[in-house]
Amino acid sequence: MNKQQPNGVVFRTLAQINAGRSFLANLGGFVCVALMLGLANIFCRSVLHTDLMFELRLLIVAVALYFFVPPLVLWLWTGRTSDTQ
Repeated sequence: MNKQQPNGVVFRTLAQINAGRSFLANLGGFVCVALMLGLANIFCRSVLHTDLMFELRLLIVAVALYFFVPPLVLWLWTGRTSDTQ
């Protein structure tokens, strides 16, 4: 199945956001950022006595969208998660 490479602005933007990362690289980046957000929440809860659960949920959703939507769209359009051959 030989699919042509789309050259639209949306495709180029998604390829730049994904930066050629594979699914496992995106998963690792998501886990690292989620752990850092969890540590920041623990710090805020114990030192600053502030609960950030509402903000944390929004940030986790935003990070998941950043790491997983561009490769999903690239995979649906081209059959690959990166713009490289």
